[in-house]
Amino acid sequence: MMKNIVVLYAGSVTEFAFDKCFAGKSAFDLSLEWASRHGDKTYVLCGDSCFAQISSCGAGAELVKKSQWTNEAVACEISALCGKNSSDFAIFSWADTPFLNDKVTDELVFEHTEYEAEYSFADGFPYGIAPEIISAGTAGIVAALAKDSQKEIGAKSASRDGIFSVMKGDINSFEIETLISDKDYRMLRLEFECSSKINFIACKNLFEKVSDRFFGIDAYRLCDEAEKSVPVIKTVPAFYNIQITPRYNHQICYNPKSPVISESGEMNLSEFRKLVSKISSFSDKAVISLSCFGEPLLHSDFSSFVNEILSYENLSVLVETDGILANEKTIGGIDIQKASGKIDWIILLDAMDSALYSELHSCPESDFSLAVNSVPFLEARFPGHVWPQFVRMKKNEPSLESFYRFWKEKENPSHGKLIIQKYDSFAGLLPDEKSADLAPLKRNPCWHLRRDMTILCDGTVPICRDQFGAKLGNVFAEELDEIWKRNDLNLENHLCGNYSDKCKACDEYYTFIF
Repeated sequence: MMKNIVVLYAGSVTEFAFDKCFAGKSAFDLSLEWASRHGDKTYVLCGDSCFAQISSCGAGAELVKKSQWTNEAVACEISALCGKNSSDFAIFSWADTPFLNDKVTDELVFEHTEYEAEYSFADGFPYGIAPEIISAGTAGIVAALAKDSQKEIGAKSASRDGIFSVMKGDINSFEIETLISDKDYRMLRLEFECSSKINFIACKNLFEKVSDRFFGIDAYRLCDEAEKSVPVIKTVPAFYNIQITPRYNHQICYNPKSPVISESGEMNLSEFRKLVSKISSFSDKAVISLSCFGEPLLHSDFSSFVNEILSYENLSVLVETDGILANEKTIGGIDIQKASGKIDWIILLDAMDSALYSELHSCPESDFSLAVNSVPFLEARFPGHVWPQFVRMKKNEPSLESFYRFWKEKENPSHGKLIIQKYDSFAGLLPDEKSADLAPLKRNPCWHLRRDMTILCDGTVPICRDQFGAKLGNVFAEELDEIWKRNDLNLENHLCGNYSDKCKACDEYYTFIF
């Protein structure tokens, strides 16, 4: 009979992993209980930050402590522990996954041993339903790859897909077995892990929904319950689309006229600071865009707005700009050190020549060179985080291929980064310029109702970016959670297949931002 161990990774789990909201137990507790049912011995890989907490509740498991865990270090430790225990394979998972399923795990172990696989995983389930399995010898090979040919990946901090990411560099050398889910849940983008507030609340709400039948619940039943539950698929916003100024340098054909102009013509910095504090408290981690219905670089204090967001560890910035005003005067005040890896720039180009650009953007042809030159200017200051964008329309469809071929080259200013964006008619407000229908065959509940909050510069929160005429509340006068809940009914209607006229006319429901 084959021997195995279970290895749980807790080297960078967050405080949410230890919240005892699952009938008096935490995600870490439930992960440990699952581990005890599937291995001869359980090991927990932990770091400095949570060591005391893990020590107090890690009964029955042996702790392995390192100050820093990389993908290479994890693979090396799995290999060493297999050798220490003369184990044939290790079952591996992160230690903040409360819904690891016994039946799926058993099926995965059976297939791994039956077909003498080197590495096995489940596909089609949400993350956190199934572990990974890696054979003892394979763990050693992965560790060697992570140190040598895949050292760029191996040297990175341990990630949830770290082992497989290393293996992908030489994927044909491994015997891999995949347990395929009978139903494909990947489009739900559910992640049953407790590293962030958004996922923690989803897990907590799902547990409350099935708590009376949780132990022994079928994985498919659990996922089906999650799929149709508003409190699970809509927790807190992950993306805030904020208008800080209603002004544009020029009126691009795919931007509707700005829906609001405050008395000052732009959002006040002191009000914005209070808003960002609210966002941090409510969502904990989020992306904040400063580009809703306006050119953000036209704001008189743009850099201060960016720096305010960057002062929060779990908040990051998105700037969509025409690039015309990208210069030291407008962005020179941004704290470059704090901005490292926390701000992304999207440059609205949409064309490969000045004539077409001028037509689409209603501007002088000379602005095209300013827009293009903003890419290397920003890339020099924010390397790897600048994205030339092409909004695909009937008017510019013939230029799509040349745009893609040019900007995808590593030698060009964006070093191969680019975005091809679909056209949005704002539920019929703008002419239909869509050059291709990308909608899925089966309609899904709107991602934007589930994950986004749009905020205009006077504090107004519309239902969504495409329905800015219908108001949910005002962030300067009310709490965010009160406003956020007011959209629950709209999402409930989507789950039931009931759509308002505006929603019926909108095809942004399947687009996913952050």
